[in-house]
Amino acid sequence: MFSAQHFIWMGLCALFVIGMTLAAVKGRWSLKASGLVMTAICVFSEVSKIMSDMEASPVTEGMVLNPKSLPFHLCSLLLFAVLLITFGKDGAFKQALMNFMAFAGTVGSLCAILIPTNGTDFASLGAYQCFVYHAGLMWFSVYLIATGRARLGIKAYGQNTLVLLSLAVAMLYVNSALSSYGTNFMYLVRPPMENLPILNLDHGWYVYFLTLLGIGAAALTLFHLPFILIEGHKRTDKGR
Repeated sequence: MFSAQHFIWMGLCALFVIGMTLAAVKGRWSLKASGLVMTAICVFSEVSKIMSDMEASPVTEGMVLNPKSLPFHLCSLLLFAVLLITFGKDGAFKQALMNFMAFAGTVGSLCAILIPTNGTDFASLGAYQCFVYHAGLMWFSVYLIATGRARLGIKAYGQNTLVLLSLAVAMLYVNSALSSYGTNFMYLVRPPMENLPILNLDHGWYVYFLTLLGIGAAALTLFHLPFILIEGHKRTDKGR
């Protein structure tokens, strides 16, 4: 963690996010155009994952995708949100997806880039899949915020809290159903890496789980707080 290669990857991701955000905002890219770019990144991510994570089926002849590589992590689930935002009809559901994407794509991608569970080796396809996808996801999320397409305030805070909790409960069941394969979606079973200062099993799983929920709640609140304050200030100004 935080090796020379890791710092290079972080620098490349930062340059990508900044450059793409400036290009999209200044160039006034439409939501459809930006979504198509992000869709291409998603396709690269999933194709590279399939290429590197296929394994022999334990039951029949042929190959199957390693269950650990199924798109059930928080950031992986967002690829479905990207498709719905890009190709779906405008409406309340699409708006809710953009609001959740703005939070989960920004915070989740930052955590994934800081804690690279696929490694940082430049000779590894998995490292490219991880960093390229999460850099793209962060850019698309920042784009939604910068262009005002994500409407973040007290309503979005409540919706995003409900969605995040619902996903956590759902992944508890998914991880249990696939426990024989050692899955760890949304890192609810065990920490993403060993020897992390806070997220560890030193005091047992229940303490770890509550700590994980607490960090998620804190990140959710801190992310939405500036937008909630701005929203409140605007309402106060209108009331005068």
